[in-house]
Order: sequence, then structure tokens, then C-alpha cells
Amino acid sequence: MFGDVPAPAARPREARKTRPQAAPPQHTWFFALRPAIADAARLDAFAESLLASHGVTGKRVGVERLHITLELVGHDSEASVVEAACRAADLLRFPSIDARFDAAVTFSAPSGPFVLLGGDGLNGVRELRTELGCALAEQGFTPSRSYEPHMTLCYDPRNRVERIAIDPIGFQIAEFALVKSHIGLSRHEVLRTWQLTG
Repeated sequence: MFGDVPAPAARPREARKTRPQAAPPQHTWFFALRPAIADAARLDAFAESLLASHGVTGKRVGVERLHITLELVGHDSEASVVEAACRAADLLRFPSIDARFDAAVTFSAPSGPFVLLGGDGLNGVRELRTELGCALAEQGFTPSRSYEPHMTLCYDPRNRVERIAIDPIGFQIAEFALVKSHIGLSRHEVLRTWQLTG
């Protein structure tokens, strides 16, 4: 059918190129609520007692990285994506709020995140996150529909705790931040902050 054109020689198996696997992300950008230094120290001391009383012994979240995530921006995002997220945040006008936790649980993720949760005491956080999500959507982002505000204290896949009530503890929120997480290095870099008024 193809005349006298010889068929191409088969490539040796070892010479075939395999499709490279996608490298794991090195950075994650997200909006977060971070306690002030004194509040973070108080929450860390509370966490130490709470974890010990329930036999949770995994890797603690450092006091400087305690936070409530509001919304993910992306992994290894280009500068234009981060700039669009900042434009969305620039539009927010929201009063300062209080965050209050009254429960704790180990989430079902394999890493065993042990977190603080709250009911009505986190309604202000939920409302702020809704407004931020709407602003991000106008910039082309697709915020997640589900949201459970929480603060991760520790990762322990072996010692898991069912949801328990705790003595209420919280902190006042006067700003939110855009954070760059250096994955695997336990380091958070605050890129910008936005004040909450009132």
C-alpha cells in the first residue's frame, strides 16, 4: 500500500520516553484569619492541655501558623492570579468580628488533622468568607460551595478523637491576610493584610 517505503524500525523499550509526572506543588496561596501574638500564645497553651487530655501526640501546628482558612487562591499560582485575588480582597468592607470555638474533632483526612470548631460563635467568619467568595467569583475564581471554619492544632493519624465539647475559647479578628505557604517547610509568609473596620 505504501510502495517500497520501509516500515519504521521499532524503538527499543528502554529508549521510549515516559510522560513526566506532575511535580508536587511547592507553594499554596490562601486567605486566612490569624490571631494576634498574645491570642496565638493563649490558643497554643490551650491546645497543649487539650491534646494531652485526649492522647493526641502528633505533629503540632506552630504557634506562628495558627489560623482559620477563609479561601484558597491556588497552588504555585502565577502572579496575575495572586493579583486578581488581591483586587477581590480590596473590595471588601467588613466589620471586625469575634471567633469563638466550642468543639474539637479529628477530621477524616488520612493525616488526622485535630481541629477546633464552632457553632454560632463562628457566624461572623462564615459571613466574611461568603463576601470574600463573592468578590473572588467576580474575578474569575470558583470558590468551594462547602465551608467549615476551623483551626488545626495538630496532625495525628493514629490517635483520633470524635467530636467533643470544649470550654469556649476565641479571639478578636481585626484583619485578614493573604498567606503564602511553603509546603513541606512549615512556613507561612504573610504577603498582605486587609483591615476589618468597626
